[in-house]
Amino acid sequence: MLLVAACIFPAFLLAGILISYDYQLTRENFIRSAMATARANAMEVDKEFAIVESSLFALSTSPSFMAPDLAALHAQASELSIKQNMFNVVLEDAEGRQVMNTVMPTGQALPPEPDQLALKALRENRATYISNLFTGRLSGRQIVSIGIPVQYGGGLNVLSGTVTVERFGEILQHQNYPEHWVTSILDRSGKIVARSADMQRYVGALAIPDVLKRMREQPEGSFETATLDGKPILAVLARAQYSGWTVAIGIPLQVLRTQTVGKLWLLVLATIVTLGAGLVFAWIIGTKIRRAMKGLIPPALALGSGGEVKSANYGLREANEVGLALAKASDMLHAATHQAHHDALTGIANRVMLHAFLDRQLAACERTGASLGLLYLDLDGFKQINDTHGHAAGDELLRQAASRLSSHIRKADMAARMGGDEFAVVLVNSGGAETEKVVAMLEAVMEQPYDIGGLTLTAAASIGSAIYPRCGSTSELLLAMADQSMYEHKSRRKKLPLPQQSDVPG
Repeated sequence: MLLVAACIFPAFLLAGILISYDYQLTRENFIRSAMATARANAMEVDKEFAIVESSLFALSTSPSFMAPDLAALHAQASELSIKQNMFNVVLEDAEGRQVMNTVMPTGQALPPEPDQLALKALRENRATYISNLFTGRLSGRQIVSIGIPVQYGGGLNVLSGTVTVERFGEILQHQNYPEHWVTSILDRSGKIVARSADMQRYVGALAIPDVLKRMREQPEGSFETATLDGKPILAVLARAQYSGWTVAIGIPLQVLRTQTVGKLWLLVLATIVTLGAGLVFAWIIGTKIRRAMKGLIPPALALGSGGEVKSANYGLREANEVGLALAKASDMLHAATHQAHHDALTGIANRVMLHAFLDRQLAACERTGASLGLLYLDLDGFKQINDTHGHAAGDELLRQAASRLSSHIRKADMAARMGGDEFAVVLVNSGGAETEKVVAMLEAVMEQPYDIGGLTLTAAASIGSAIYPRCGSTSELLLAMADQSMYEHKSRRKKLPLPQQSDVPG
């Protein structure tokens, strides 16, 4: 009883510290969950813009642009706007005059006022322009425009599609937000484009001043503020990377406190009951010692068989220390195993793990008669980036390149770093046609610019491929063939002018 009583007092103190820590952790997890929701919504916003952009690019390849045939183009654009839930499609000439507008019949006079902001952005960047919220001249509705540069009639024109705010409102309507959460989609100027509650009332209005200030200072974050009517809230902001728009979630602080304090009292009650039970069962302390000793047997056996061992409370200090030592030994064993099979810089598989994986897949292909694709990648211009911007920038580029590879292949496939700026990808059950599609996709992904410490750098990939069994039946032969294919590809690419690296912060 004295032994247990001596343990109770420090245990109460420890429990109080853990409960306080858990309270803070619960609050942080709540905010982290809200931030993840805001980021997911921001990605949905960019997804909508990407759908419209890809539709416009598809339309720009129409033979009606080459003819040119305005009537045929008007018909195709009208059909596209219906299919893609766009309000209208507009074609403007180099002076900003509307040549075609799908809400107006062909040949009817169109508004002369040019959108100089879109024209200026497209001329300077030759890239997609996404507008802020504005009121349409013909419709009088709140709309957003997405424009791309096109060649029509021998000059630079602007092909744009417009969508209404209801399209963004649908994004929020499909989200299962907790009660009392209010989510808004804001354009780059801070205007409310869509809102999960009272949308018609707030669309077109500016967000509260604190939100506007934080939008200018940082792309995302959370902070406490108050609504215009004085209600305290937790505001969570996440910016969409492509469009620059922001998703803002407002959570009443009372809701946050209610959820976290409820768990706090539950933990306090559970702690009191648990520690009180220690006094009741003091007489079995000897039994606990024996059980603690026996409790060390399973983790010791698990360690010997290579299994995972986690530290646990065995009810005895010395037993806990032994258990912690077993857990640390297990962690060291798994860490050593992981280090032996993974690249230290990028975290993906290394050459050793790739060979083992490839050999297993080749054995399976031999049994089943399936095919297999192997890609070999080399980053173009990587040495120049290393020499110009330093090894830290080069290492970060390699990490981002590895992340791109891993995120754009199937879970059944494997990406590995072979050394330096060379990577390999194993495509399971992939024939020649499938492998060519993956090569084309990865070339497009890898040639996208990298944001390295404020610098916009480009390092496209030269990709070679080899197919089992056409190019070989062993891992060594397939790697050699893919490597040779990569160098042939690189040689062809070197005949083209290399893209210029940008030293201007992106």
